[in-house]
Amino acid sequence: MNARIGLVAGSGQLPLIFARAMCRPDGPGLAAIVAHEGESDPALAHCADEILWVKLGQFSRILRYLQQRGARELILVGGIAKSRIWRARPDALALQMLLKLRGMDDDQLLRAVAGELEGRGFLLRSVTDYLPELLAPRGCLSRRQPTAAEWADIRHGWRAAKGLGALDIGQGVVVRRNMVVAAEAMEGTDAMLARAGGLIHGQGRGWAAEGEAVLVKVVKPMQDQRLDRPTIGPATLENMARAGIRVAAVEAGGTMILDPEATRRAADRLGLVLVGVGEEDVIGVGARGSE
Repeated sequence: MNARIGLVAGSGQLPLIFARAMCRPDGPGLAAIVAHEGESDPALAHCADEILWVKLGQFSRILRYLQQRGARELILVGGIAKSRIWRARPDALALQMLLKLRGMDDDQLLRAVAGELEGRGFLLRSVTDYLPELLAPRGCLSRRQPTAAEWADIRHGWRAAKGLGALDIGQGVVVRRNMVVAAEAMEGTDAMLARAGGLIHGQGRGWAAEGEAVLVKVVKPMQDQRLDRPTIGPATLENMARAGIRVAAVEAGGTMILDPEATRRAADRLGLVLVGVGEEDVIGVGARGSE
């Protein structure tokens, strides 16, 4: 076994999916798992003989543990609620790092962490270096395909999401009839979907109800994809259906789909569209659908 891989886990399903894949009998194994109290899935404890649970901001403790366990390649995956970052009590090393920042946006924080780790000899890797099958392919992944009106909303949403991403605000938007209903910020995708659902249902059943709402998720320009990628999974589709959002368009080759087969089945069961989109589908004339 190549037990050189260290996992630093945040919230969500992805850290557990990655840990289970690495710890299969035919997997490379993990040298270390670091999990965050109040964020990471407790089931991570079943993926290793030993796991370090830390409070947010205990950066020195994380480094010591990874070094003691012989980890050399690091995977940083899973979210951390930004509201918790503001309530954290950073140790001396974390505070020193934060004081160098000009702002607290996601990219600056992640790049500061990456720089500190790389400066100490760690090699940062992406989840998809080990699990490339999680990357969304280009094309329609569901039985139902986007209509012409939905393609118009996808193209509008792509431009809006890329613009928001350039400002490091978020990775997704909800669009209906060429209007941005909601934009993802620090609350995350699921909370945005719930908020969008309230706005959509609040419009009543007049002319605006003729179109379906569309979720578009893209990679932010200049995003370090080793550290952060847009992600979608079965739970996202369930939340979309509750909110009355019928289409999920994700950037092909950049978005991760958690449990791709289960996500496809959920899309078909719920009557939703799931489509992987590239620039060639949304820029210029001629986006008619998926091959």
